[in-house]
Amino acid sequence: MKNKAKQPPLKNDLDAEALKYLPGVEDFLRAIGVKSNDSSFSALYQRVVDFIESGKDFSEHAPKRWEDPLIETLVRPNDSILDLGCGEGDLLARLSYQHDVVLQGVDRDGDAVIRCIERGMPVCHEDLDYFLDALPDQCYTYAVLEQTLQTLHYPLKTLRQMLRVARWCVVSFPNFAHWSVRLAFSLGGRMPVTASLPYAWHDTPNIHLCSITDFIDWTEEDNINIVKAWALVEGEVLDYVIGGENDYNITADQAMFVIERKDFPYPAN
Repeated sequence: MKNKAKQPPLKNDLDAEALKYLPGVEDFLRAIGVKSNDSSFSALYQRVVDFIESGKDFSEHAPKRWEDPLIETLVRPNDSILDLGCGEGDLLARLSYQHDVVLQGVDRDGDAVIRCIERGMPVCHEDLDYFLDALPDQCYTYAVLEQTLQTLHYPLKTLRQMLRVARWCVVSFPNFAHWSVRLAFSLGGRMPVTASLPYAWHDTPNIHLCSITDFIDWTEEDNINIVKAWALVEGEVLDYVIGGENDYNITADQAMFVIERKDFPYPAN
C-alpha cells in the first residue's frame, strides 16, 4: 500500500502547546468530510488552530440580528407580517418605520411583551407551540420565525402551521453542524458553547437543534419549496445556492430560509 503524501504544515510559528493539536485538528476536519483539495480546508484548518492557540471561547462575539435587513427587502407595501418569537419587537419596529404594512408580534416572554407594548408594537402574549392553531388559512403574507425554531416543543407542527397561515415563511436558526460544534464534541467531549449557541447544557432554551442539512431534508420530505436562502459565515452574510459548491452545513454559523408550499408558486416578480 502506498503511503499518502504528508500534508505540509499551514503555519510555521505555532508554539509547542498549539502544535500538539495539529494532527487531531487535521483528522477532525477530514472526518467531517472536508477534503484536502477543497479550497475551504486551509481556511478551516487555520481557523481551528487559531482558536486553540488564542485560548478564546467559541461563545465570544455573538452575531447581531443579521436577518432583519434581509427580511426588510422581502416586504412590500400592504404586506402583513406575523413575527413569531418577536422578542422586544426589534423587527416589528424596523418594518413599521420603513413600510406601510400590517404587523403582529407574538412572544411567550412576559417581559418582552411589555417592552413591545412600550414601543407601540402590536403583540400577543401566547405560547408559540399552540398559537397558530386558531388562525385561518393564508391570513398573512409572511410568517417569521427568527432564531426561535430550536426552542419549540413541536417545531415541525409550527412550521407546517406557518405554511398554512402565511403565503411565505421566513425561518432562521443556528446550524448545529458548524465545525466549532463538531470540534467541541470531537476534541473537547463537551456540549458546545458557541456564538450561535451561547448557553451551557443545563440552562439552554434550545431543545430541538438541527443542522442546515436536516432542515433541507425536511423541506424535501414535506414537499416544501425553498425560495431563497442565506448563510452567516464568519460574520459575513452569503447567498446560499442549495446544491451549490459551498458546503455551508460545515462553515455556516446560522442560516435563513424563505419557504413556501409548492402548491403556492412564488410569483416571477
